Amino acid sequence: MRRVILGLAFVAASGLSTPLSATNLPPGFVEDNLARLLAPMTMAWAPDGALWVGGMEGHVWRLQLGSGPRAAVNSIVEVARLPVSQDGERGTLGIAVDPDYSLNGHIWVYYSKKEPPVRNRLSRFRHVGDQLVEETVILETEDLLESVHNGGCIRFASDKTLYISTGDDGHGGSTPQDPRDLRGKILHINRDGSPASGNPFLDGRNGDPRVWALGLRNPWRFNLQPGSETLFIGDVGLTSFEEIDLGMPGANYGWELTEGPVPPGVSGVTYPIYSYPHTSPEGHAVIGGDHARVVNFPPEFEGNYFFGDFVTKQIFRMTLDATNQPVSVAVFASDLTSGPVDIQFGPDGALYYLEFDGGIVGRISYVGGVNRQPVARATVSPDNGPAPLEVILDASASSDPDGEPLRYFWDLGDGTGSEQPVVRKTYAAGARLASLTVTDPGGASSTLKDLRIVSGNSRPAALIQEPRPGRLYVEGEPIGFTGQGIDPEEGIIPCGRLAWRVIFHHLGHVHPFFSLQGSCSGTFVIHSHGEQETFYEILLTVEDSGLPLGTAGALTGNASLAIHPRGAGSR
Repeated sequence: MRRVILGLAFVAASGLSTPLSATNLPPGFVEDNLARLLAPMTMAWAPDGALWVGGMEGHVWRLQLGSGPRAAVNSIVEVARLPVSQDGERGTLGIAVDPDYSLNGHIWVYYSKKEPPVRNRLSRFRHVGDQLVEETVILETEDLLESVHNGGCIRFASDKTLYISTGDDGHGGSTPQDPRDLRGKILHINRDGSPASGNPFLDGRNGDPRVWALGLRNPWRFNLQPGSETLFIGDVGLTSFEEIDLGMPGANYGWELTEGPVPPGVSGVTYPIYSYPHTSPEGHAVIGGDHARVVNFPPEFEGNYFFGDFVTKQIFRMTLDATNQPVSVAVFASDLTSGPVDIQFGPDGALYYLEFDGGIVGRISYVGGVNRQPVARATVSPDNGPAPLEVILDASASSDPDGEPLRYFWDLGDGTGSEQPVVRKTYAAGARLASLTVTDPGGASSTLKDLRIVSGNSRPAALIQEPRPGRLYVEGEPIGFTGQGIDPEEGIIPCGRLAWRVIFHHLGHVHPFFSLQGSCSGTFVIHSHGEQETFYEILLTVEDSGLPLGTAGALTGNASLAIHPRGAGSR
């Protein structure tokens, strides 16, 4: 999957905060941001109504929601922190609740194991109290040679068998087109790990018996259509197309013989039911979603397929005919805070989604009427500095899609509030969370929460010392990097509070490439992926200790540096 690492939305050392905004929705729909978690990646619903969420860095949380169509989260419990490889796109990638969870307490997790040889692993755990215990390894892929394209979706069918998606491990067509290799596939197994009946290679002579379909690049998310249990698979493309495929046993979806509908007519290839070309300069990454049930959404939405694009921060609505062919595709939600990575309908009929970069667990529900939810936007400037800190909180960029005037309410985080769109406020020492609510004349509202303001501590500066600006590289070259953090209150920040990320930019999209925690220096090696439309971005994050406020006032600073290829044949 192509994604931008958490932290690319930088906050400048000057203290000017990044503008925050709410999602643009159709009339009658409202959005609620239910929780903020660290890098959420995958979710699943339990029979008791709990929402299980897996985080990129190994976290597993259990969220308990209240009753009602717009219920809040009553509790969040971290039940596990799995030892995962966090290189590139690795981590906790898929989660599922066992069909017999009420009897056995089993939770299933697909993750990249940390210890070498690094592989993607499917394990079963038992939920006891507030912990996951008794790991049973059910399946492992071949050794991973690259850090990208891991797939990771896991879904149970009504017969209690399990479907699993795996990526090509960055190997192009060599792994997806090899039926004996588990990468670049949809797998279908029983809960004991044995091949499910009906798999195309059950005799094992021509392929691995667990393989159900092949020829996929990075099938990040799929779902089983209610009733038919047809798999709708979102497969992330390379440079030309994103695609939605219908799952069929033994199907070959063509990667890398084909991408989307191109070239047509390749023998043996099952082409997507829907694909869309790359038009965004930032790239695209399709996120397979789910089908609407008429529980909360209006009747005309029943059976519609909802999917997303991580890069363009959109959710789409697809209407289908009786043969599951698209009739229409339209934008349903736009301007999400960051891109969705998992999209599912909940037991209450509302549409839930996870945003990795923003850390958001979001919900879109239907309240009726023709009024559209206003869009709340806010800036806080500065959001840190010496106490007392004078801050301007500005909501004047908020808008109503129906063109109606808005009412504003600021909760300033210290027991005071304001109904002005722009507020000048002086904060005594301390860390506080402000929020903004805008309401239109029809009563629809939008809220931005957790606008953090730290008075009495200043943001540290992150300095990348090596490589120097303008540094050029050649393929296979080791690149050394060094840096430091300087804090106005603490001076030089210890190396243990530095974190590095390297992002690989390639053909208009991005891949996480390398990460290092707790060091002032390190080295990575340039991959051999050619030099056209390619560069590396080195990111440094430093964190102070919060002095003199303590950990509640801790702040981070960021820096980035891009390095580019020297050019073919030159050094």
